[in-house]
Amino acid sequence: MLIYSDDLTIKSWQNFWVVIFICLICGPNDYAQAFSKNDHCITLFNNGQINWSTGKISAMGKASPKENNEESNEAVPGEARANASRNIIDILKQIKITNTLTVGQYASHNDIILAGIEKTARDATIIKQYYTSALDVEIKMETNLLGGFLQLVLPDDIRQISKIKTENPANSSPKSGMGKIPYTGLIIDARELELEPILYPTIVSEQGNEIYSALFISREFAVQYGVCTYICSMDKAVQEERIGKHPLVFKGLRKSNNENASIVISMSDTKQIERVPERHIFLKECRVIIVLGQ
Repeated sequence: MLIYSDDLTIKSWQNFWVVIFICLICGPNDYAQAFSKNDHCITLFNNGQINWSTGKISAMGKASPKENNEESNEAVPGEARANASRNIIDILKQIKITNTLTVGQYASHNDIILAGIEKTARDATIIKQYYTSALDVEIKMETNLLGGFLQLVLPDDIRQISKIKTENPANSSPKSGMGKIPYTGLIIDARELELEPILYPTIVSEQGNEIYSALFISREFAVQYGVCTYICSMDKAVQEERIGKHPLVFKGLRKSNNENASIVISMSDTKQIERVPERHIFLKECRVIIVLGQ
């Protein structure tokens, strides 16, 4: 797999051909990272792609007439759509829930999840369709990771959290006489960690204490918006509505050695977020962005 940002021009034709070369040499589970002006983080597959910044999956489908007759020609668009749906299902199954568990592995013994994956593919919409001179049909279809699909595949320990009440920091009166501006979200700068996007990333302290995990996440928001958004630009990340106008910004130190390879933040950052009472609200609502890239 290749992670790259949405605009394949990547500043110059030279960098474009570098990306194409990486596509050719990478195996099915390999990936690399790069940047573009659009700053979307994308995993590229042979038959489609995942845009982790928008939560969209797209795939191509192709079909050709089997016979030179009108009835065969009329069936081609439907066959192309079926091919695209199969490709979407294939991509959905390759998505990683954690670093060691794919959707396909999780669903392999669960008919309900398998049926949900197929429904996600059936719900895809055609965003492009065209015919070749030989009357072949190529279709591009798109579906959404967010919503029903996440409800099926997110771990069961991400549960609904009841309403949280915290004292409004804006009501406090420091010596300066000015109210403290509450934090509205969290940005993790993971550009140096070579992370692969997964559905359920976690954040821990240097001591291994959980900073962002199922303990803090409400399933309602995780299903609707995703556990986090992946962006391939810090400038773009700070402008995202998801994390509000006053986010905390931390740097990821490294990946942990535990099975899920959590993002580790420093002790000073851990102490800072633990002093923020409103963290319970913005973490519950998954107001988290992870910045990838170089």
